[in-house]
Amino acid sequence: MSDTTQPNGNQDHLETSKAHARAAAAEMRDAAAEVARELKERAGSFAGEWKDKASGIHKEVEAYVRENPTKSVMAALGVGFIIGLVLRR
Repeated sequence: MSDTTQPNGNQDHLETSKAHARAAAAEMRDAAAEVARELKERAGSFAGEWKDKASGIHKEVEAYVRENPTKSVMAALGVGFIIGLVLRR
């Protein structure tokens, strides 16, 4: 009679272990989803900040070029010349 109770005890223990493993996996999945959501929010705000900064710099450069077109063209030629020399080597 003890032979029949032993397999059922092991079966119950196995089912309990499976349930614990499923619960742990669900908790890990939920935690990973939360971390991913937080990273997505941070990345979005970070990207928004850099987009605003880039837009501001673009406006400043555009205003400078409009006020100083000759200097801007000469500077662009100089940068192009230097890049050409560097790439030639």
